[in-house]
Amino acid sequence: MALEILSQTFFGFTLQNIIFALAIIVGAFILGKAVYYFFKTVGRKLTAKTSTDLDDVFIDIIEEPIVAIIFLAGVYIAFTFLGIDVTQGIFNSILKVAVILVLAWTAIRVINGVRDKILVPLTKKTKSAFDDQMIPLFSKGGKAIVVIIGLIMIMDSIGFDVTALLAGLGIGGLALAFAAQETISNVFGGISLILDKSIKIGDKVRIESGEVGVVEEVGLRSTRIRTYANEVIIIPNSKMANGKIINYAQPNLYGRGEIKFGVAYGSDPDKVIKIVLGIIKKNPKVSTKKAPAVEFLSMGDFSLNFTAKVWCDNYTDVWSTERALTKEIYNGLNKNKISIPFPTQTVYLKK
Repeated sequence: MALEILSQTFFGFTLQNIIFALAIIVGAFILGKAVYYFFKTVGRKLTAKTSTDLDDVFIDIIEEPIVAIIFLAGVYIAFTFLGIDVTQGIFNSILKVAVILVLAWTAIRVINGVRDKILVPLTKKTKSAFDDQMIPLFSKGGKAIVVIIGLIMIMDSIGFDVTALLAGLGIGGLALAFAAQETISNVFGGISLILDKSIKIGDKVRIESGEVGVVEEVGLRSTRIRTYANEVIIIPNSKMANGKIINYAQPNLYGRGEIKFGVAYGSDPDKVIKIVLGIIKKNPKVSTKKAPAVEFLSMGDFSLNFTAKVWCDNYTDVWSTERALTKEIYNGLNKNKISIPFPTQTVYLKK
């Protein structure tokens, strides 16, 4: 009875062959999972003992795609067992597309692995910021190429005439270039920013519209700047390349702060300058390599106006130093009995 059931045909295949084919597919999936588990446990322990990172990169790349590769191999064997010609027809196209997708996925994982495990650690050992900015371009550009090639291969596998398509793209490329000239301008703008070294990741900049922030990324199309209010400004690279940018991190890390203050008429300007210079020099964040200055600017409507100019070895300390010195100068002047006036008016009444 059981033999009769197994010998029954469904869609031209015996039930016995269908069960065997399904068993092959399920077995391939289980084998793939077993290999994945092996890489995840034993493989990781083995690579941890070696001095090179290449084997770790290989494990990262292959441990997930291996499941799909073994599964597709099982599907291919199962179809062949059923007598289906997988070199022709719709089954051939489906398998080709699946293989292309797995290969593209693996290629993207290769790019990510090389970036995270090899390039990023290498750039951390160098003093130049140029390589740090090239990594995002390499990553995004490489992935874009993989996607384009994958799409072309998929179109070819499902019957599109890729040769004619590429020839058509050659003709339509000019029209596409005109339509995408702004995007192309942004790409070249990003490349020029990196090659010109006008900005780099981590620099504090003021853009033409007035916002101040730290450069987070110089991408293919745009530059991202995070403000001190934790907002991200996304600016097209063409505008960054052609606009006016104040870079506080260039030509060196020195930064200058300025504190303006006024004292009452009748105060001795030389004494004021001496007191304030003494206060400035006691501040630990004020640079000892560049001398501070206190200048008597003008005789205002109700006060003698001064400005204190100080340097910090790192521009990131300027804001906090200005705030601290403002308080210290106020307390120092009060301690030395030097009045800090406020706006007043005297009214004379004619009898």
